[in-house]
Amino acid sequence: MKSLKKVLCIILIITIMMQAIGCSQKDKIAEKNSLSEVSKESTLEEKQTISLPYIKRHPSQANYDDFVGKVSKLPNADNGEIEIRSADLSQADLSDEFEKLLLTTYDSKTKWPDNLPEGFNPDKIMEICKDPGLGVRNLHKEGITGKNVGIAIIDQELLTKHEEFTKQLKYYSESDLIKTNSSAAMHGAGVASIAVGKTCGVAPEANLYYKAENFITENYTGRIAKDINELLDLNKTLKEDEKIRVISISWGMEEKESDGYKDLKKAYQRANEEGVFVITTSLTKGTREDIKGVKFTGMEKTKLTDPNDFSAYGKASWAEKQDFYKKEYLCLPMDNRCVAAPTGVNDYAVYQSGGLSWSVPYLAGVYALACQVKPDIDYKDFWKIALDTAVSNDKLDTIINPQGIIDKLKEQK
Repeated sequence: MKSLKKVLCIILIITIMMQAIGCSQKDKIAEKNSLSEVSKESTLEEKQTISLPYIKRHPSQANYDDFVGKVSKLPNADNGEIEIRSADLSQADLSDEFEKLLLTTYDSKTKWPDNLPEGFNPDKIMEICKDPGLGVRNLHKEGITGKNVGIAIIDQELLTKHEEFTKQLKYYSESDLIKTNSSAAMHGAGVASIAVGKTCGVAPEANLYYKAENFITENYTGRIAKDINELLDLNKTLKEDEKIRVISISWGMEEKESDGYKDLKKAYQRANEEGVFVITTSLTKGTREDIKGVKFTGMEKTKLTDPNDFSAYGKASWAEKQDFYKKEYLCLPMDNRCVAAPTGVNDYAVYQSGGLSWSVPYLAGVYALACQVKPDIDYKDFWKIALDTAVSNDKLDTIINPQGIIDKLKEQK
């Protein structure tokens, strides 16, 4: 009898212990499932909602000390341009090099000799060339600055803390092909400052949304399509009066036969349907119309001429050879612009030749000004007004006229 009672007690104890263990395991499983759901919800929430400003990384400043180094004379010109960014010319005799100096590309870290020729003042030229020109700063004085209008840019790594645009920068992400230790690129700083720079920019109070991309690889068209869609997805989360209205891409989309081309066309179509104007450097010739939809080219000026003087602008030789100065091509500033440099947060560079890379963000900036004045405008109406109000000189037929565009839009309100 005692043995039976002992056995029953043991069975009872084992049963209680098993129940306790079972409850503990169930609790742990339930807790694990609960945490898993929270984790899923958190991840989903992070994907759906990004707190702005969002800066994925702050690329380090570039170092161009070895581009040219210390030299005793000006280097030879290459395609009409003399490269002396961050060069040490302190021991060079430049007293008789006035004409050559007008062809230079230099930056804030270029070291000059004391014997510069009369009429060539690097600092003064920088200030002249920072001006967006064509009356844009007069519009700024009227309060037309692109305030809160969204400009997106897809380009190379950006010096996110540069004084020209750090306050305007609301979003910065990078392609997975960007190396995590890569420094800022000259191209990125240039296009960002032309679009929204506080002194160089056309729309200095616009919001900047930036995607850094690696263009120097095969089939970049598919990735640019992905970048456009990323920006369009982001746009859905923005306030109505802060939406991205234009995407500036200073790169050509020439890989028509590539796998990504169809995706790119779809991304363009989506952007158009969602009211976002996409601008690239692809020139429209024949079937290129399917990608860009508007025709523009760049124009040149010298370092010493007033950027607000319409008569100061002329044809760039390379564009003239390709017949890009027809009346349907809108002409935009391109050469001898002073823009943000990637070598320091307070550094600038004067580029003898900017190419269409500098024209694209300029156009994006003017469109942002137009969106501020008439929020419901679309790019087709804008383009018609831009051509109708264009100014001519003895060399060019259709120079963009920002003041004329804004005046026309004010009449329509």
